[in-house]
Amino acid sequence: MMKFSYTIVHIPGKELFAADALSRNPQKVPYKREELEAEIDAFIQMITSSLPASSRKLDELRVLQLKDETCQKLTDYVLKGWSSKKEVDALCAPYWQNRYEISVQDGLLMRGCRIIIPKSHQAEVLNQIHEGHLVITKCRARARCSVYWPGISKAIEKKIKSCTACIQESSNRNQPLIPTSFPERPWEVLGLDLFKYKNSWYLLISNYYSRYPEIARLGRLTSAEVINHCK
Repeated sequence: MMKFSYTIVHIPGKELFAADALSRNPQKVPYKREELEAEIDAFIQMITSSLPASSRKLDELRVLQLKDETCQKLTDYVLKGWSSKKEVDALCAPYWQNRYEISVQDGLLMRGCRIIIPKSHQAEVLNQIHEGHLVITKCRARARCSVYWPGISKAIEKKIKSCTACIQESSNRNQPLIPTSFPERPWEVLGLDLFKYKNSWYLLISNYYSRYPEIARLGRLTSAEVINHCK
């Protein structure tokens, strides 16, 4: 509900034909504070344990966030409340539109279930995301599951477009097929191919005029045998 601006309006029960959860009578016995804190801690542990990173890597990211000025100011906003868009610190301005998704979980600054990466560590994370030289869409999908910083999508695109291996692989792709001209009469142009099926070799002959195929079984895999079947 924190993401929305709303006005509370009382509607009599007799006018609520399908009451939602907020309109129902609350439990008479509220949660004990200890039980609520235990549930919150369990939820946080579930999120951090599902992150695709080892405990050692998570500890390293915690230290990097503590040393990063932007992360520290974000943490202050999370714990003390956000300023208006005009008054927010310039370093944190790119995060303002997603402010309600940012939280501190188990000492990690996160946006939703994604770890916010300090600027000093972003280049290394880009290398890890592009490990295996995946295409842009797959790299972005990998990032959406684990890490975040403003502009990460464009950073991934720039990384891949400047990758020497990816550029070389792209230039080595096969050229598009060139269609053959249509012959003027039958058997003017033929296509031949050899293939093996169940330990026997076959000759495939295709007439380009009618596209009609003929298949002949070869007694021996020799040029003389192929020429003999072509006569």
